[in-house]
Formats: sequence, structure tokens, C-alpha cells
Amino acid sequence: MDGCRVPEGNDGMIRIGTPARDISTMALTLPGSLGAVVVLILILATLAGWRRTVPEDLTDWRAERLAAFHSWQASSPAREIWDHPDAPVLVTIPAGSYLQGSPATETERFPDETPQHPVSIRQPIAVGKYPVTRGEYARFIQDSGYRPRTICRGYAGETELLPRWHFSWRRPGFEQTNRDPAVCISWHDAKAYVDWLSRRTGESYRLLTEAEWEYAARAGTRTSRWWGDDPARGCDAANGADLSAKDRFTDWEVANCRDGALFTAPVGSYRPNGFGLYDMLGNVWQWVEDCAAGGTAQSGGPCSRRMMRGGSWHSNPRYVRSAVRRADEAESGYAAYGLRVARDP
Repeated sequence: MDGCRVPEGNDGMIRIGTPARDISTMALTLPGSLGAVVVLILILATLAGWRRTVPEDLTDWRAERLAAFHSWQASSPAREIWDHPDAPVLVTIPAGSYLQGSPATETERFPDETPQHPVSIRQPIAVGKYPVTRGEYARFIQDSGYRPRTICRGYAGETELLPRWHFSWRRPGFEQTNRDPAVCISWHDAKAYVDWLSRRTGESYRLLTEAEWEYAARAGTRTSRWWGDDPARGCDAANGADLSAKDRFTDWEVANCRDGALFTAPVGSYRPNGFGLYDMLGNVWQWVEDCAAGGTAQSGGPCSRRMMRGGSWHSNPRYVRSAVRRADEAESGYAAYGLRVARDP
């Protein structure tokens, strides 16, 4: 569960440059035990490569997507933008002001959420209507040839999410549809995705800043969650840890209601906030642009730790709040980490 600290960051991958065709030669020329070890390492390296490169069959997804895109163009929904069938649908939210952070009266708050301070969003922003889906991310991988180097912490049957060689955005340890949010996404993966999306559409896509994200999540509200302060009243609004999860994870702290999902749920399964944005809280944590405090090397080097917002299916109710902030290594991936995109309208 969020709030329990688990090891973060280290790559841990063994990279072997020897081609697989040399295995038999090496096994013949090396001592028996050493040859067997080399063969095992090469097999594991080959399997790790397979984990990343097995192609996705997106034929049906692309056909359905194209039909939906044409239907959307015919109806032209108000405030929505859809640049390309491969791109996420966006919702334009207005400029405005709000108080970022949590007040002293918010009993669940963490120290890094205070003090509250006024923030002005001076221009409208086009924000992803949903978190980026598995199908959208698969299309990015297919078209760009991008190969994530993220070591994913996925679901292996335990309460916590753990790293395994076979976990990836394709196989996080539980079943997903192409309508579920993409998971096992690192900050570097998220940046690669928005860069590809910009090239694909000719528009300037990016991640939200923390200030923009919280403004979008609150949608004009001042309560701890956009639907109010009581987490038990949000099971039709967010996919977090609740009684549906406690049936499996009996030691979890959960909201006293049922959202019907144990792991991720297809995006749009719950009601939207006042801006018409879905899953701003729960389902998956969403990477934002900001560097975490202390994440930049003293020499002024690149930022190694980045921020994310929103909580996830794995989060206890305290973490499914508008003001909650989470930092992690930029290369880290969990089966609860995803992304949402933005661009200027």
C-alpha cells in the first residue's frame, strides 16, 4: 500500500552483448559449470528482450479507434479536442485561480501539502480527458520503436508491488484491456510518449505541472476530494483501495464502499469531476513535469526524482486526495504509475 516504503529506483538489469548463436560454442569451450551459468544468463537476457519486444496486435483497436474518431468529428463535442485517432481526447479547462495544498483543518494532510498558497492558471489548458490507456501507449511503442528500460514493480500475489524480470507495461501481473490505463510507466517513458505525440500530431504535447494538475483535479472545489471529504462517498468517482480490494488484501486500510475493481479499471468507468475529467483521483498515479525537492544534483545536473499526483487503485484513502504529492525516481515504474497529457488549446 502507499505509505509503506519499498526499495525504489535501481535498474538491476544484466546486459549481455554476446549473440545467442554463440551459446553452443561457449558451452563447448568453457568448463561445464561456468558454461551452464553463461547459457543461463544468456537465456534470461533473451527472455528479458522478448518481454519488451513482443509486438501488440492493434488491428481491432485501430479500427475501433478510427470509427470513434470519425463519430467524434461528426458530433464535435463542446470543449473537447481530438487531434488524431492515435492521440488521447482532451478537454479544455478554463483559466482561473485556486488555493494549492491542504488547509490545517484537513486531518489527513501530509507536511509537504502546506502551507496553502494562491495559484493563478492564466490561460486555458487542454487536458487529457482520461489517463493514457494501454492501447494508446501500445500504439506509441508500435509506431516509434521506443524500448522502455523501466524495471516494473508489478503484482506478484503479495500486498506490495515487487520487481520481477517479466513485469512490464504489457504484463503488470494482472489482466488489462486496451481501455485500462497504461501502467509500469516511468517519468522517462511519459516524456518519450508526449514527445512522440507531438511529432505524431504536429501539436505541442507535454505533461501537466503540479499546479496545473491540482487545479484540474479540484475543478473549483476546496474539499479534500473533488466529491467531498468522505472517501466512502467516492466509490462511483474513483478507483482506490476499498472493500472490493479488502476481499483479497485483508490487511489493507480501505474506504468503506465498493468501486467494483481490484486492480485498474477501464478509464471512464466512474463519474467525472466538474471539469469533465475522469480518474483524476485513483486508478493510476499520474507523472507531472516537476522535479522533486532535492532531485537535482548539486552540480546542476538532470533531475533524478520527479513528482506524480492522484493516487491509484493501490492507494489507501489518505492518498486519494487532491493535495497529495508523491515523489519517485524518474526511471521507476510500478503497476500503479501512469500518465495524463496536456497541451495548450
